Amino acid sequence: MSSSITYMEPTITIFVSQRNGKKCDTHIYGWCEEYDLPKICSYLKKKFECGGSVVNNKEYGETIKLSGNKKEEVYKFLLKEEICTKSKIVLRGI
Repeated sequence: MSSSITYMEPTITIFVSQRNGKKCDTHIYGWCEEYDLPKICSYLKKKFECGGSVVNNKEYGETIKLSGNKKEEVYKFLLKEEICTKSKIVLRGI
């Protein structure tokens, strides 16, 4: 019997929600437990010049919440750093 261990790539969802008026928040969820989310959040805040935090959501688990509509920037970041492939990223919201 040969046992092959396959790497399970995460399905990451990028969701943009509108707060009030023109203000938006970007939520990123679906991370594997092996990722250090506070470190990733800190990097994204510096790179995109916005505020953000790691939020524990009952429905989605740990999510990264960034202020502003950063959907395209986060999408490009995930592809560039090879965290996910295009087929495993879901874009939702505005």
